[in-house]
Order: sequence, then C-alpha cells, then structure tokens
Amino acid sequence: MDRVSTAIAVLAIGVAALSACKKEEAAAAAVDIRATMQGQVNPAMLAIWDVGNNALDDNGGLDASLLHDTKWTTVAENADKLAAAGKAISEADSFVAAAANNSTVGEGEITMAAVQQHIDGNPDGIKQMGTAFADSATRLAAAARAKDAKTAGDLISGMDQVCENCHLEYWYPEQKALLEEAE
Repeated sequence: MDRVSTAIAVLAIGVAALSACKKEEAAAAAVDIRATMQGQVNPAMLAIWDVGNNALDDNGGLDASLLHDTKWTTVAENADKLAAAGKAISEADSFVAAAANNSTVGEGEITMAAVQQHIDGNPDGIKQMGTAFADSATRLAAAARAKDAKTAGDLISGMDQVCENCHLEYWYPEQKALLEEAE
C-alpha cells in the first residue's frame, strides 16, 4: 500500500470512528425518565422525607432541634441529587419513558408507551418541569446547608406539588383534566 492509500485508509477509519462517537453521544443524550425516577429521584426523595417526617413539630413544620448535623447533611446531599436529576431532564435532547427491559406496569397503570406519547407531545414541557424541579431542589439544598428549618420545611412540602405537576401532565393527564373541570 502506498502512502496516499494509507493516508486515505487512516482518514476513513477516523471518520468512521468520529461518526460512531456522534451516534453514541446522541444515544447518550436521551434521558430514561423511569430509570431516573427509580434510581435517582425516588431514593433521594425518600431519604429527605424520612428526615423531614421524623422532625416535625406540633404545627407540621420542621423542628430544628430535632435535626442534627447528619440529618441536615442528608437533606442537602439528597437535594443535590434531585437537582442533578432535574438538570439532566431540563438539558436532555430526547427522552425515553422507560427502557424496553423496564416497561412492565401493574394492572390498571398507564403503559410506558402511553407515557412516551405524552412526553413526545410536549418535550419542552418536561424540560421546563425538570428546570422547576432542579430549582426547588437547589433551594432545598441551600436551606439545609443554612439549617433554615422554615424554608427547608416549606420546600420539602412543596416538592410534592412539583412532582405531582409532572405526573399529572405525563402519567395521568386524564386526572389533570378532571381536576381542571372541578375548579
């Protein structure tokens, strides 16, 4: 093989490798919503609720005297995990409701194919909800680090609504419609 042929062969291999990397990047840009919820959001939110639910005062607010440094750290670190998950959703190029090997649902539950249709119908909305989720979680992390029981308690309570807004839009839109009719 002469030098020109070798150079062309090396160039062709480089282009093929670059193309493969670009395809890999595109595939990596899709966020698997169910896996994100199961692997990141649910464990972090449960850890936060565990701390919060065990530190309530008689009025339902957080009692700072029941929150030692380890508990504040637990809230802050798990809020950081929630913020990262929200940021990943807000910056995603595309979404997968659930991987094929994680699409099984119980009787009466919405199918992941239906969730995918809802997401595909409004991908910008899920990005906006990811932004709102990340913002709430970031503020919660800051409140926990400042040991601000009032703000942290309000934000922990408010996370329920942030989650519910997304669930109503993408998992249970028929319930959203019923709620809107009732208003």
